[in-house]
Amino acid sequence: MQLIANIIDFFAAMIQIGTGAVKKKSKILILQIVQLLMQGVAMLLLGGITGAVNNVLSCVRNFICYKEKLNLLWKIFFIAASVVMTILLNNQGLLGIIPAAVCIVYILFMDVKDPLKFKMLVMLTFIPWLIYHFILGSYTGAASDAATIIANIVTIIKMRKEKAAQEN
Repeated sequence: MQLIANIIDFFAAMIQIGTGAVKKKSKILILQIVQLLMQGVAMLLLGGITGAVNNVLSCVRNFICYKEKLNLLWKIFFIAASVVMTILLNNQGLLGIIPAAVCIVYILFMDVKDPLKFKMLVMLTFIPWLIYHFILGSYTGAASDAATIIANIVTIIKMRKEKAAQEN
């Protein structure tokens, strides 16, 4: 099961790493939906139920955000759903709380309009996922998280340089 999960996660990782070089928020959200579904399947195979559930919630959340319909009511709904589902399904102790914690932080700040700040949010929320995937045994997931963090850092540096050049 672990091998199959890591193969699925590898293909999800290719999409995930690719988002590190994408600057447009709408494209990032669409690519994340595909990646999150694939990674959710891999997490289920590895016993990461809270990670899988939070990924499915994240797909719906990203779609609503993509359609620019994300408002306070939707945010409250997704945060509540994440917390309730994590409480009901967590069989991993503190490890099982990581997906909900990351999703809550992401939900609170994902409607930021500044592309640079959004990129930083994406990068920072991958750090806890790296830990979760590694401990869960999703080594391709953990490696892709690390690569995504690096790709986002490179893109953030480029975006800052572009912004500085435009201001001058």
